[in-house]
Amino acid sequence: MSNIVNVIAIILFLLCWTLIIRKVIVSRYSPVKTVEAEVFDKYKSSTASKYPETLKRDPYIVVFATKGKKLSFVVSGFSHQSYKIKDKGTLKYKGNKMISFQ
Repeated sequence: MSNIVNVIAIILFLLCWTLIIRKVIVSRYSPVKTVEAEVFDKYKSSTASKYPETLKRDPYIVVFATKGKKLSFVVSGFSHQSYKIKDKGTLKYKGNKMISFQ
């Protein structure tokens, strides 16, 4: 029985590392894409912590609607304030990182 548990644990470990490596590769080696987009939504994602005084910052998320899909990006709190819902413009991004929106 413990052999099965060990095999399952190893498979889960390898799967997690494969997904992490894939995300890094996609993010790093993706081409820069430019699309017309509209600010669809924006919000501050809050995470619960049992340590309320931690230095972890809650991420600010901006969601853009493009032709056929929605793209969400983590942005700084400062730039988060400048995005207005329904604003339209040109979005440049690479993988899962936003480069600019004008």
